[in-house]
Amino acid sequence: MVSATERLQVQAEENRTLVSRGGAALQQIEEHAGQQIEKAVQRIAGEASRAVTANLGGANKRADQIMAATAKLAHRQLWSAAAAMFLTLLPTATVVAGLWIVIAGLFTGVHWATDVDGSVWLGIGRWLAVACGVSVVAYGLFVGARWTTSLVATWKGSGMPRWPQWREKKG
Repeated sequence: MVSATERLQVQAEENRTLVSRGGAALQQIEEHAGQQIEKAVQRIAGEASRAVTANLGGANKRADQIMAATAKLAHRQLWSAAAAMFLTLLPTATVVAGLWIVIAGLFTGVHWATDVDGSVWLGIGRWLAVACGVSVVAYGLFVGARWTTSLVATWKGSGMPRWPQWREKKG
């Protein structure tokens, strides 16, 4: 009986040693798996960080391109507004300059026509010249005014903004 008890004790001692080794091996496996998982997480995080950085770089390039295109459009709109202002002021300046020239020409022509030193035929000839000049200038003003109104009519018909609908119904 002693030998069976000793054998059982030896076997129990071997089982304890085996369980202890198994526990140690299990702990090593858990540590090794934890390290492997940690390395994998770091590797995945690094790759994700590189991907995010690459995507961010691409997004920044696209944003820069969009900003450059917007700046070009703003520059073009500035020149377009300047051209529209010039085209609006040109007919007005033409009509005003024409009126100025007509008035100055009329005064100069009348002064020239009346300065004949008593010669009737010279006075008649000069008054005819003044009348022809005034009629040519008046025709020029008429053509300028007609051109201005046709230009304004063209602008109105080309999709220029109109008064809002809600304002038209009120009035």
